[in-house]
Amino acid sequence: MTAAAFGQRRKMLRGSLKALGLDPEAAGIAATRRAEELSVEEFCALARLLAGTADATAG
Repeated sequence: MTAAAFGQRRKMLRGSLKALGLDPEAAGIAATRRAEELSVEEFCALARLLAGTADATAG
């Protein structure tokens, strides 16, 4: 998830996380923010969202 967030320089999360099927706003984070602006806690929220998405598609 962090590789996707930081994969493209100076891109908004909306575009960076699109390939993972993540909507940052579902974790309470504005999609217009950039990866370098996020706190550790916000990355944890995105990771939990990704884990929940993986669980939902597994079953």
